[in-house]
Amino acid sequence: MTYEQIADTLFVEISVFTTLLTAFMLYNNIVLYKMSFKDKLSIMLVSATVLSAFDGIWHFVDGNLTYKILNYACAYIFAIAMMLGSSMFTRFSLNQFEIKMSSKKLHHALFIAPTVLTVILCLTTPWTGLVYSIDEHGEIQYGIIFDYCLVPIAFMYAGSPLLQSFYYLIRRRKSNAEKKFYGQCILTTSLLIAGIEFIQLFVLDLDENYLETSLSTAIALTFFTTNVNTNRFVKNREKIVAVETDLNLAANIQTGSLPSAEGVLVNHPDVNIYATMDTAKEVGGDFYDFFEIDGTHIAFVIADISGKGVPAALFSMTVKTMIKDHASMKLSTAQIFTDVNRILCESNPEEMFATAWIGILDTKTRIMKFTNAGHNAPCFARKGENFEFLKNKHGLFLAGMDDTQYKESEIQLQDGDNLLIYTDGLTEAHNGSGELYGEERLLKKLNSADVRGGKAFLTQIKEDLQAFVGDAEQFDDITMLSISLR
Repeated sequence: MTYEQIADTLFVEISVFTTLLTAFMLYNNIVLYKMSFKDKLSIMLVSATVLSAFDGIWHFVDGNLTYKILNYACAYIFAIAMMLGSSMFTRFSLNQFEIKMSSKKLHHALFIAPTVLTVILCLTTPWTGLVYSIDEHGEIQYGIIFDYCLVPIAFMYAGSPLLQSFYYLIRRRKSNAEKKFYGQCILTTSLLIAGIEFIQLFVLDLDENYLETSLSTAIALTFFTTNVNTNRFVKNREKIVAVETDLNLAANIQTGSLPSAEGVLVNHPDVNIYATMDTAKEVGGDFYDFFEIDGTHIAFVIADISGKGVPAALFSMTVKTMIKDHASMKLSTAQIFTDVNRILCESNPEEMFATAWIGILDTKTRIMKFTNAGHNAPCFARKGENFEFLKNKHGLFLAGMDDTQYKESEIQLQDGDNLLIYTDGLTEAHNGSGELYGEERLLKKLNSADVRGGKAFLTQIKEDLQAFVGDAEQFDDITMLSISLR
């Protein structure tokens, strides 16, 4: 095998290697580290991948008049990729060093205009010969614009981050660790490029354009991208841990704000209350509440806020506080909801809303007065009878229309009566086939339960629900409040 054949084989292998290497790093940047194509590091890797691929092709078409157009195309793509990649490297570095341009015009002049100008010059160079020209042997000859304009600009782009690195590593050694880290990465990347090209030019005596650019750039970018993305990953992980910690704290606060019968209704042993709330996320938009208004009146509230997560949880605390405040001043459930609804409508920029149910029990007369604001109908059963839905007329959900006037209903309770109030996360839970748990299945379970009221009652409902949904993901908060008299 001749020297030329060995060289050509080497060029092919290096071309494939560098192209695959930069393409693999691009894949990692987008798929593994979840960066978009608009990310400056992604654009750098795209430029490097394109440069590697077309620079390899250029080696075989340069000097062959048959491929004159392809020769021009490779030269153009090389120039554009070089300018775009080096400018993105500088822009990326400026971001990491938190250096901002004083105006958009300056930013466009420094980073966008040179790349656009390169594209225009390359398109016109077949007639002007300013960037490239092809001699009588079919070989590309660099023009004065390439040698004295494009290359110096590209070197300025590449050199600017290096100067910034020296500044932060030498002059500002006590600057924050992140800037020092990027300074070290950029300095090491520059040394890699210089070292590889020194070996190629002066040790191996290889002065081919392809080896000078693509191989050194690919290896250096691999180092740079790996370190930068690893640092990004660590930072994002730290942010995620911080968010998770805050969410766990918020969940504990939300759970702690829910009442327990032992602490609230010690003076009413004939009223048996138990409630559960299972959120779909760390914090939820459902809530339940029960509290003593005075010596003879107890309020029961359950609500379901639109949406999920933190926004719903924050809005739920607002609604919960308002209802409790107004219930302490009046005994009309309709008036409570009418006033709360009006106040919520006055200041609700996110246009959230809540379905809610409130009942106030007179422990002397055992009359329960209640109002429903677009919520699920409660399930009610007399002692020894089956559960049925309390199909009283509903009002509009809270925070819907500020002039809504709610209606009040009442029911006479007796010993052994049971009331189950719940949110739609219960009946709208679905299994793997998309089938809803539904109201009929709920009634069937309530009527077949071994006990009525209390913890054991709600546990049986939850077990039946879990058996139905199986491994299907919970998509909504599920809250239940059981009230029974004894």
